[in-house]
Amino acid sequence: MLFSCERVPDIRLSLNESLHMVHRKDWNTVAREAGPYLQYDHLLALEDRMGAEMDFRYVIYYNTQNRPIGIACFQVVDLEDRGSKYGDKLCRLGKHLGSRLLEDRRVRCLVAGNVFHAGDHGSHFVEGVSTEQRIVTVADTLLRLEKGDPFPTKASALIVKDIVQQPATSLPPEPPKGYHLMRTDVNMVMALDRNWKDLDDYQAVLTAKARTRLKSVLKRSDALHVRPLDAHGIEQRAERLQLLFDNVLARSPFVMGRLNVAVYANWKQQHGDALRFLAYELGNEMVGFSAAFITTDRLDAHYVGLENDHNERHAVYQRMLVDHLKCAMEHGVRQINFGRTAEQAKSNLGAVPEDMYFLVRHRNPVANKLVGPILRSVEPAAFELRDPFKRITA
Repeated sequence: MLFSCERVPDIRLSLNESLHMVHRKDWNTVAREAGPYLQYDHLLALEDRMGAEMDFRYVIYYNTQNRPIGIACFQVVDLEDRGSKYGDKLCRLGKHLGSRLLEDRRVRCLVAGNVFHAGDHGSHFVEGVSTEQRIVTVADTLLRLEKGDPFPTKASALIVKDIVQQPATSLPPEPPKGYHLMRTDVNMVMALDRNWKDLDDYQAVLTAKARTRLKSVLKRSDALHVRPLDAHGIEQRAERLQLLFDNVLARSPFVMGRLNVAVYANWKQQHGDALRFLAYELGNEMVGFSAAFITTDRLDAHYVGLENDHNERHAVYQRMLVDHLKCAMEHGVRQINFGRTAEQAKSNLGAVPEDMYFLVRHRNPVANKLVGPILRSVEPAAFELRDPFKRITA
């Protein structure tokens, strides 16, 4: 279906309920300049594996000459609050509005973005379209979807996911009219020195305390057998991998969607060595897994799974972080995107926080006004930021 975009009148959009219905050539025309997570085959694998649990929508934006200039993906998913400090406030608001979803600490969300990748990976426009225009256009599309698209269950909240603060300014982004800006937990990123070729080079620039912490992790995790899994291995072990992943979700204060881990088998076939999927074993038992996507200049740490009983004793998760660092140095990338959560452990290696934001709008106008102050008061989880590197003196 083709529509004009009210906020940006010289742009039209084509809305599709499935990627199978999308004009693949037009999508790829824009996606070739985007990151790996907006590529047609990557998204198609996700939809085919998750279609029974989630609703998807895809949009191609066209200019007046009918040339594709932008793409965006949208997902309908439940956001579950499992014990955050803001949950009680939202529950009281839900009771006031007669909303059972809010009372149950569960909100159905229509999300612009990819809920299974940390970062701004939900839309891409060709050169010449500013970041501000892209965000306004996508936010306007959310309103159109909420008003006119017959989803099986009506979404209560509209979200533009993971807006990153622009480097040129220290100010947070300005939300489009009707949307509220909400800070999320920070994304932990780490810049790598070009001189680091291996773990020895990295250790040489650490403080004595940081080296001791690193050696402790390596010693405690020495009993682990780490091996890569190919697509067949992932498919074969999908049930165990899902259990390990669900163990991690069970300890998360917020959950936005539950990935079917078997999709990694499809992604491994597509991405090859650009997807590193590692199994962590003790004896004959798999006690963890980690995944990471590697581009020319960045390593994006993705999901992990853990057996909680072994994690602390054998430093399984901390070993995964160290292995991400080793892999990044081996591939010569300049940055690691560690993602959210476990900020302290990532800070120990040298990662620093990057502010990220959601744009949020409740479909109920009264609720939207009431929820604004709550969303604006959200602060990222506190943690101690550590600097593991030696000070350089003149």
